Amino acid sequence: MLGKSATVIFTVALLVFSPAASGEDKKKQGPRPKVAVMDLQGHGVPEETATTLTGILLAGLSEGGQIDLLGKGDMGSILSLDEAKLLLGCPPEDPRCVVQHGHALGNAILVWGSVGKVGDQVVISVAAVDIQAASSLGRASRSVDADDGEAMIEATQEIAAHIRGSLGLESRATWKPIMAAGIRAGGSFSGYLGEDGKLDTWMTSLEVETDVFILEELPIFVLVGFTIGSGTDENDKGFDAFFVPAVIGVKYRWIREWITPYAGAGIGLGFLDLANKGAVITVVGLLGMEIAKPNWKKFAFCVEGGFVFNHPIESKDLTQVGGRAHGGVLYRF
Repeated sequence: MLGKSATVIFTVALLVFSPAASGEDKKKQGPRPKVAVMDLQGHGVPEETATTLTGILLAGLSEGGQIDLLGKGDMGSILSLDEAKLLLGCPPEDPRCVVQHGHALGNAILVWGSVGKVGDQVVISVAAVDIQAASSLGRASRSVDADDGEAMIEATQEIAAHIRGSLGLESRATWKPIMAAGIRAGGSFSGYLGEDGKLDTWMTSLEVETDVFILEELPIFVLVGFTIGSGTDENDKGFDAFFVPAVIGVKYRWIREWITPYAGAGIGLGFLDLANKGAVITVVGLLGMEIAKPNWKKFAFCVEGGFVFNHPIESKDLTQVGGRAHGGVLYRF
C-alpha cells in the first residue's frame, strides 16, 4: 500500500518548506503548546501503512507552526516502557485512560489514534487530550476505501487540520479567505430592444474578477471583462462589436463541502462599440457554483450563468438584454 519511504519524503518536505520564525515573531506568538504524538495503532492494516500515516499526521500537525511536537523518541526518554504500553492501549474514544496513564508527560497535550480496517474500508481515528486539565480537546475520524492510498493521505491531512483547529491553532480547517481572484471565459447572447426592429448579437468574452470577503458567505466583487462578437441588424446587415465592462456587485455563497452555489448582482459602466455608440450602463445578475474537493481550500473551478442588461447613455434605441454563461478557475487568499 504505502511505503515507509513516503514517511521520509513527507518529513524532508516538512523540514525544507516550513519557514523558521524570527525571535521577535516567536515572542508575539506567545507560549506554544507542547504536543506529544503517539504512533497510530494499526488494526488489520500493514505496519508500514500505520507508520506512513503517522508521519503524515505529524507533518499536518506541524503545518503552520505555533506548536512544539514530541515524537516517539522524545516520549521514549520521558515514559517508562510500562507507561508507554499503557498509553498505547488507550482507545481514542476514552480520554480518561490517557489522563490516568499520561501524567509523566506533565502539561503536554497528547494526540493518539488508530488505523483500522473494517470490511473494504479503512477508518482513521485521532483524538487530543489535555493531560493536566484532564479534558478532551477534540477528536476526528474519517473512513476511506482500503485500496485508495491517496484517499488515506488526504483523510489524515484533514484530521490533522481538524486537530490543529481544536487546539486553537491556525489550520486549513479553520482558515477563511479574505480575498479571491478568478478568470473566466464564455459568452453572451443579447437582443436589441429599440424601436427599429430586432438586433441579435453573440459575443465571446474573457473576464477577470476580484472578490473581497465581508463574510465568508458574502463577498463583494469587481468584474472587468473584454467581449468581442458580431451580429445582424434589422436589415440583416452584419456588424462587428466589442464591449469592455467594469462592474461592482455582491454575491451570496451557500457554502458546501464539494459544490458551493452562489447568486449575485452588480452594476457598472462599460464601453460598447456598436453602431458608433460609446458608454453604457450595464447591470448583471448571476447564478453559479464553485466546484472543489474538500481539501481544496484555496483553489476551485467555477461555472456561472445569468443575464446582462446594457443601456447606452447616449441612445434609447440600443438597449440590450441577454444571457451569459462562463466557466473558469478561482484562487482564494
